[in-house]
Amino acid sequence: MTASSFHALRRHWTPRVLNLLLWLAFCLMTGTGLLLSLRLPPGSRGGHGAQVLGMSRHEWGDLHTWISYGFMALILLHLMMHRLWLWQMAARRRLWPLLLGLLAGLILSLSLLLLPVKEKKQGAGRSSRSHESPSSSLHQRSGPQERIARHQPYHPSRIAAMA
Repeated sequence: MTASSFHALRRHWTPRVLNLLLWLAFCLMTGTGLLLSLRLPPGSRGGHGAQVLGMSRHEWGDLHTWISYGFMALILLHLMMHRLWLWQMAARRRLWPLLLGLLAGLILSLSLLLLPVKEKKQGAGRSSRSHESPSSSLHQRSGPQERIARHQPYHPSRIAAMA
């Protein structure tokens, strides 16, 4: 195989493999997202015992997050691969529309990190645990008896702990 044929083969198959990986990542993100929202919703069985394929809601959420990170990396590779098209068609050979589009995307993506996080007070709604900050004491790891006691306001172990 000569260098020119290898380059042509690489140029032909790289976009196809990248597009296949993008499609698979998209399907996995969609599948895990639907699983989390429809089959393992927040508060499903109190977060205890509800599993799919031996994984809990939080483990599926972690998998969903990592698939999303991979998807973002693949999107960046896709944009880098098609930078000439972006330069010629999307920006019409002017730099400012391309930079403005990239800046708008960054602002949109990162703006959610700047939103305030509030702790919801205990008993203020139907599922008061679902909107609390991770720094809340309710999210500290504990044994199964303590987790059960948190869901039962008048559990004997909880009354003893309050005294």
